[in-house]
Amino acid sequence: MYKNATYKEKFADLQEWMPILIEAVKKDLRNEHLKKDFYFIKKFLASKNIHKLSTEELAEAYQKAIQEEEQGEQLAEFITSRWLLKNSDLYEFFEQQLSTLYPDFTSLEEIAPPQAKLLIDASIEQFGAPHTYLFSVLNSVVFPNESFSMLKEKAKEHREDEESENLKRTEASSLEQKHQNYELELARMTDKYEKKIAGLQKKYLTDVDQLKKQVADLQRKLQKGKS
Repeated sequence: MYKNATYKEKFADLQEWMPILIEAVKKDLRNEHLKKDFYFIKKFLASKNIHKLSTEELAEAYQKAIQEEEQGEQLAEFITSRWLLKNSDLYEFFEQQLSTLYPDFTSLEEIAPPQAKLLIDASIEQFGAPHTYLFSVLNSVVFPNESFSMLKEKAKEHREDEESENLKRTEASSLEQKHQNYELELARMTDKYEKKIAGLQKKYLTDVDQLKKQVADLQRKLQKGKS
């Protein structure tokens, strides 16, 4: 499916995965490409602070450049090479598995569906569906079309599940933060009013003592008047 595809064609299919790819190679892009390609920065990032770019902003810029610019093929190849380097364990896994099934796998036109399923399942179990899918596209693994379609769906389902879990964690964290803020505010208010009550109580006791003294003085004066 991707054996003869260009990098531009691969990245067109991987558009929704671009933020994940960019996140993995963001440091390489900042340290190598963005320091040299002033044309790219001027055209795609002109109004942005390149030192504070989000992954989504970078992904959008690179996706546009890859599809619109003559240098797009080279950019996509650069991102691919850096991503594959960071996932060399996947390459070693596929190389080992394919060499077992097909001694001369480099000349293989297409992996048979049963073997493709076994390889995909084994890779998903070890590396997860998204990484297996991205590697298979970027490295032009010769899976049959139906195997790629199945792998793509599994990767998408995994990503959606992960996003859902992240959202739940974010919401739970937000609720926990609100609860902590409420507890802190309650403790602050409690402390404030306890101090206020303590002050009022002290004043009350002082006033009572003074009143008692005044009553005692008055009683003494009354006793003297009677005598």
